[in-house]
Amino acid sequence: MPKEAQVAAWSAELERLARVLNRVGPDEVCCEGLTPRQCSILRTLADKQGARLSDLAKETGITPSAMTRVLERLEAQNLVQRIRGAAEDGRAAEVAITGRGREVRASIGKLMRERTKTIVTAIPPGFRPQLLAGLRMLIQSLDPGGCCEFNGEWPDVAVSCNIKKGKPASRRKLNARQ
Repeated sequence: MPKEAQVAAWSAELERLARVLNRVGPDEVCCEGLTPRQCSILRTLADKQGARLSDLAKETGITPSAMTRVLERLEAQNLVQRIRGAAEDGRAAEVAITGRGREVRASIGKLMRERTKTIVTAIPPGFRPQLLAGLRMLIQSLDPGGCCEFNGEWPDVAVSCNIKKGKPASRRKLNARQ
């Protein structure tokens, strides 16, 4: 169990990370004025060629009613289209990205790749692999159902992560001296 001072240090750094990521995210670079959640939904819809509203809400980690409000804003900008179901109450059965939504998503993707290139270039090449591995471990740990298991102390750390459901856990030894 981490000591209180470690928890406080991690908490402060995670908060700083959140603030920094908000500065480098789509809101900073996109003239469309989309929120990170809206950009994420566009990305998901572009990748999946459409999705059920309930599945989209579950994947995004918000309630279906909150997803409906987000989709209303995206629909008003002609970025997504809700395809009405057969139910009498008119609830959407599926959500699809529009042509304009694909254009906006591509524009955001291009801008984010440019921003990422700037960030990566600022990191000394020798540190990039370790930093990327650390980011992957952090993301896996923060994901809902994240299940990284770390054994040992730095620089000899063994990491076991179950990345995909149904796939065996991978095990990798990270060594700073490599």
